[in-house]
Amino acid sequence: MKLYKESDSLKFHDNYMRFQMLDKNYDGALTTLNKFREIYKNSYPDYSRMAGIQFEIFILAKKASKPNEDIKLIYKKILDKKYNELPILSKNLVSGAFKFKDGYNKNEIKKILKDSISQDSISLKNAILLCRHFNYLTVIKETFSTAIPLLKELDKKEFLVKDSVIIKTKKGNEIALYYVLDKKLKHPKPSILNFSTYLRNSDYFISGAKVNADRGYNIIYAFSRGIYLSKDQITPFEFEIEDVNEVINWIIKQPWSDGKVGMIGGSYDGFSQWAATKNLHPALKTIIPSASVGFGIDFPMYNNCFSPYMLRWLSYVKKETDHELFSDEKKWLSVYNSYYKTGVAFNKLDSIYGKTNPIFQKWLKHPSFDSYWHSKLPYKKDFAKINIPVLTLTGYYDADQRGAMYYYDNHIKYNKSANHYLIIGPYSHSGVVSGIEEEYKGYKIDPIAKIDLEDISFQWFDYILKAKKKPEFIKDKVNYQVMGSNQWKSASDIDKISNQKLKLFLNKTTLQESKAALGYISQKIDFLDRKDTMQSFNNEKILDSLISENLKNNLIFESGTFDNPFEINGNFTGNLKVSINKKDMDITLNIYEKLTNGQYLKLSHEYFARASYAKNNTKRDLLKPNSVETIPIKNTFFTSRKIEKGSKLILILGIRKSPDVQINYGTGKDVSEETIADAKEPLEIKWYNDSYIEIPIMAK
Repeated sequence: MKLYKESDSLKFHDNYMRFQMLDKNYDGALTTLNKFREIYKNSYPDYSRMAGIQFEIFILAKKASKPNEDIKLIYKKILDKKYNELPILSKNLVSGAFKFKDGYNKNEIKKILKDSISQDSISLKNAILLCRHFNYLTVIKETFSTAIPLLKELDKKEFLVKDSVIIKTKKGNEIALYYVLDKKLKHPKPSILNFSTYLRNSDYFISGAKVNADRGYNIIYAFSRGIYLSKDQITPFEFEIEDVNEVINWIIKQPWSDGKVGMIGGSYDGFSQWAATKNLHPALKTIIPSASVGFGIDFPMYNNCFSPYMLRWLSYVKKETDHELFSDEKKWLSVYNSYYKTGVAFNKLDSIYGKTNPIFQKWLKHPSFDSYWHSKLPYKKDFAKINIPVLTLTGYYDADQRGAMYYYDNHIKYNKSANHYLIIGPYSHSGVVSGIEEEYKGYKIDPIAKIDLEDISFQWFDYILKAKKKPEFIKDKVNYQVMGSNQWKSASDIDKISNQKLKLFLNKTTLQESKAALGYISQKIDFLDRKDTMQSFNNEKILDSLISENLKNNLIFESGTFDNPFEINGNFTGNLKVSINKKDMDITLNIYEKLTNGQYLKLSHEYFARASYAKNNTKRDLLKPNSVETIPIKNTFFTSRKIEKGSKLILILGIRKSPDVQINYGTGKDVSEETIADAKEPLEIKWYNDSYIEIPIMAK
């Protein structure tokens, strides 16, 4: 202890406390433990309250017991008291402190004693390890057999976790679910339903359910047909319209239900909420869909372009969610690159993976946004009947933003009295669903953008289901974070967040506010060239010193320098005037801000679209070869950003051609059936300089 020094204060206090315990200096060890906890007080307050609790209870029991006395009874009393003093978020972390690998510490001690002592001497490094392992082995042997069953008892006193519930539907199908109730509350209360196609019954989700049950709600996790204990066939997206209502019917018949149900969840679970509104159950009082998949809108196709990701996703959806296979980057890179290098038809992708996938094949039969997709989610006048309050959450970098905004835009359009609120900020898909990241692929968000979406969501439930006040954060119907300003702004209507359109024409390599004399830029894409295979799925960065795009298939346009700052608020639109030698193409657009330091900030998620569906996503209208055509740019990604004085805007315009896209060869046939044999001559494009983009701005 006299020799030990450490620059890392966390490491120092962790080790020093253990030395003090071995030295039976229990008061000193408690003082050191409190110093350790203090370090986490601001960054992780819930952890700081219980960090090292396994050592704390051991120490307190030792202090309170007499020599040769069995400390188990004393230990139980102390652990019971300490546990019940903790808030729920800290309680959820306690069981993790008592997890251990049987025999590990003992084996490490033996190894050190055998290999690390020479001439009755040991290095300081190995002495520290020996002390750590011996200390922990002592704590485990003397107390863990008492602590672990006691913690389970204490948890059962507080919460009822009812797993393995099967609901039989009217048609005889099976839906599996579990629920968590707070035993302290004896009267019926509102229920919060999360309906998913992903199995979410891990300790992590059950711990989260306990936190939310502690807020005064019954928490129910239900799963699509075929998932978990359901014996039905797995059919994602197919039956949520009826199955969610079956679950709600079951909930309101339970003695713990007060008859009011709210729904929450992100991604697929956001879709399931909207599916439920197509045939709205009277007991469903509000929904909070986040990063909601728009089935047929942004998944498995976006702007009528399918993606290989759809097959990867289908591999993930099984009776028990297959995280390992989904995350096998090497496997999926191999599948994508094989499809790309061989040039087989896109509808053979599942065969490359291993076997025909009937769901994948079924989806490919519907390249238009047709009645198949319409039947699975609210469509047009369906929205007029949705008269419950809605809180939508999404992000500028959320891949499912267009799904979330499809529901939002159409609810506002078809229901003039829609009680619909929106929160949108600089968040990725996982950020919206699982917790906001302070940094996303190189872009560090403004401090004010780091909000607790779950806490706001349950304040919303309190507002709607318990008649409490509206969440203070929600100032108006539209709440958006202006990147670069460290400000949230609100408006009563999405049309009021901008007051001008910045119209920029494409001219050679520049973006100009005035149209130049008519001309065009030529571009040639050789679909036979397959050298550019993928090396990783993680090569995109939001902020970088260079634009990380495959410039070979793209053109770059740069605006002039802006003399005054302004805000971009909303979705860019535009018209592309083009002439091509084929009948179709898939275009891609990305917009960056070129910062004064020379770096590039991507302003939203990538936009892409199939030209033949650009005017109407329900009906394909092929281009006439070698004729000038107008391709409208719409259904782009919403963003908000303060553009600084001295910045420029960069537009990257190109054609989709890489292993992670469905390749459109331009023959006019079903794109899923085209092969590299259809490539033949290169795609030749003339981009006319009366093409333009319009960017919504708030100018002073």
